[in-house]
Amino acid sequence: MVAENPAVLISQLPVIIVDGVTFGLQLALVAVGITMIFGQAHILNISHGEFAVIASVSAALLIPSIGVFPATFAGVALAAAFGGFVYKVVLLPAFRSVGEQRVLLGLFITLGLYLLLHGYFTNQFPTVYLSIRPEVQTITIMGMSFRFSAILSALISLGLLMLLAALLRATIIGKAIRAVSQNETGAEITGIPIDRMRLITFVLGCGLAGAAGIMRGLAATIGPESGIEITVLALLISVVGGVRSILGTVISGVLLGIVYMVASFLVGTFMSVVIMLLAAAVVLLSRPEGILGEFE
Repeated sequence: MVAENPAVLISQLPVIIVDGVTFGLQLALVAVGITMIFGQAHILNISHGEFAVIASVSAALLIPSIGVFPATFAGVALAAAFGGFVYKVVLLPAFRSVGEQRVLLGLFITLGLYLLLHGYFTNQFPTVYLSIRPEVQTITIMGMSFRFSAILSALISLGLLMLLAALLRATIIGKAIRAVSQNETGAEITGIPIDRMRLITFVLGCGLAGAAGIMRGLAATIGPESGIEITVLALLISVVGGVRSILGTVISGVLLGIVYMVASFLVGTFMSVVIMLLAAAVVLLSRPEGILGEFE
């Protein structure tokens, strides 16, 4: 859709911004998982968006038999459990390596995992899409009509990110996860079980990606082919936010989500991706370490 009249954009701007924040928070759920896993294990998970597909496709298949809430919880749990399997089994060769060799091997393994999962879901479930529509369609705030599903998705996504922040700052496990990310050798010397913290991080990060898939299905539609788009956009958000900064990732997600939705309204979906990339490039040119990143 191309906005022919600037007045139309101005009148619809609050709705567009809400949709942008919603989309950005959904991507932030995926991106924080990428950030946490990279910080813990020095592995950039190219297959991370597929965990959103695992949760959404599983939920879509289960909803007719067990209902919306049990199906969505089951989908997220399956994504988290598969994340644990990937850590303990699939990535074992990478964890036997160190330094740049681990980074490169992790990239190749997770790229192969993406191709495997993408091929499986698009061939086995080509018509399975998750689209959850609450009974309440719209709500009116200050005289403007907003999609209830978008606001609900944004609130749940924000709540999950706040719970993650609380976990990392106020619990023993969270502090141990942060310690391993900041100084693995020092954490090991103090008795923190590195392998267990990495496993928890993988399970948590993949569970958040699964939750993002459910939230996407609540606000819009997600299908078996959506994984690569989610991964690419989440990686972009993670880099712009600062690849080790969770707060920076969330801020980046919200800002780029708004840019994406405004651009979609003005020039269409295809060009909106290009504009989003240009906005990211501007940020990285002015601040190469990311919004809240730090120089190594």
